[in-house]
Amino acid sequence: MNLSQRENSHSNEKQTDSQTVNDQLRDMTSAYLNTHPGLTLNALAGRSGVPATTMRRLMQNNGGELAPHSVLALVSYLLKEKKISLLLRKVQGPVAELLNKSFNQFIFDEETKHEMHSDLNTLFQDRTCYLIYKIAANACGTSVREVRDVFGLTGLQKLQEMADKGLILTDDNDRLHARDKNFSVDLALAHKLTHSLVDFYKPKDVEKGLNLFYSLSEGMSEEGIKKIKDIELSAVKKIFEVMNDESMQGSIPYFAIVLSDILGLTPIKESTGVLQ
Repeated sequence: MNLSQRENSHSNEKQTDSQTVNDQLRDMTSAYLNTHPGLTLNALAGRSGVPATTMRRLMQNNGGELAPHSVLALVSYLLKEKKISLLLRKVQGPVAELLNKSFNQFIFDEETKHEMHSDLNTLFQDRTCYLIYKIAANACGTSVREVRDVFGLTGLQKLQEMADKGLILTDDNDRLHARDKNFSVDLALAHKLTHSLVDFYKPKDVEKGLNLFYSLSEGMSEEGIKKIKDIELSAVKKIFEVMNDESMQGSIPYFAIVLSDILGLTPIKESTGVLQ
């Protein structure tokens, strides 16, 4: 049995019906530190990308539940697995429930290349850094001029900071590329960042034929909601395939958002999984 399996087994053996996400994370962290006696909590925090203050609160059982991206960063390091689709299969209990709720809908199949990088989840708290990195993650990359034209002097400053950290790389043609072309963030962070993308929608450019916008709403049954979600998921997979087809890729930094939800409060009832 390898280390990841031992730690996962340890965390699963200690699970109880009343165990919380933090309880399980403490068990997993304690097991890892016991296996690595020379590793301090501060060093573990630095390597996993979770703030040391957050790790101390976790181990002292002082504070609320960790944010999904912090849970993902810690578990990813403890289990030595960055590929999200595989990580979600290696952990169980309340941690698995939280990660699946926050990330599972972004996993299309076993071949997905999306990975979790803790430094990016921290970096993307800054809107401008996220947008620059997202453009640089395109196959064609970006350039200093493009960053300056879109984001101004602030963008150039953020670009330099990311380059200094090795997050933005320059190729032989002076094109700028993100260190990690495939990445994922948790739903809460994705929600905040989506607003930044929506701001780039340009109604006045509709006649140019490059953008698209529809807003639809109606009172629906759960059966109808499920059908809509199935259609959207199918569309996302097809868009994903087109965007990853090298023959279709070019120099236009294009984005697509597929979003649907209840207009108002979510009904208080036993969940059937349809509304999530």
